[in-house]
Amino acid sequence: MDLPVHRHEAGCGCYDRPAPPACTHPHYPPAPAAQNSGGGAAKWIGIGVGGSFLAVALSVSMVAFAIGAVSLTICVVVLRSVWADFAKEH
Repeated sequence: MDLPVHRHEAGCGCYDRPAPPACTHPHYPPAPAAQNSGGGAAKWIGIGVGGSFLAVALSVSMVAFAIGAVSLTICVVVLRSVWADFAKEH
């Protein structure tokens, strides 16, 4: 079997890659870039300040609840004592 002798000269094309097949799917424009909302620091400062006020309000309400519970306990103890004294007399 006699094969022809191939000489690699400029532009012989034996090492060129074949062209990729043409695509048939539709091409859409790229999606728009996400916009930066801005004011990120101000938002977090506002959240921090609001959260701090909420925590202070919660702690003050818990103190008020505790004072009310202690006052109610003292009132019940005193009224029980008064009732016991009243019951002894009658």
